[in-house]
Amino acid sequence: MTETATAKRRPFRVLLADDHDPTREEMVSLIGKESDMVVVADVATGEEAVAVAQTVQPDFIVLDILLPQRNGIEVCRAISDKLPGVRVVALSNHAGPPLVKAFFEAGGMCYVRKDHAFEELVPAIRAILAGRQYLGRHVMQST
Repeated sequence: MTETATAKRRPFRVLLADDHDPTREEMVSLIGKESDMVVVADVATGEEAVAVAQTVQPDFIVLDILLPQRNGIEVCRAISDKLPGVRVVALSNHAGPPLVKAFFEAGGMCYVRKDHAFEELVPAIRAILAGRQYLGRHVMQST
């Protein structure tokens, strides 16, 4: 086998955007357990998410839908326009059909509720890597 064939692929780069410090810390820990994923930045506002994404060029952005300064749907739309190769994942306590529909229409690939993050976030990212969208089991329940 050639050295190139055995070379390890770089980890998938993840940007986290959530206005709650404890949530970001938990998601950094969760994603950090994956050998092929690394959190390259975490931010607290929608404006920061768009600006930092352009700088760090992540493979994924995991974001809350209700962010200060710019909501997650607006962030998703901006990222889809400016960085079309970046996949956007919603991780939010706020769900239900209207929000989910708007998020996917803005270019989002995955929607997971925060209260199911530990069981669904990593499988959702893996589904996206396989070319599929992902809708968490409890997302369509209104909150």
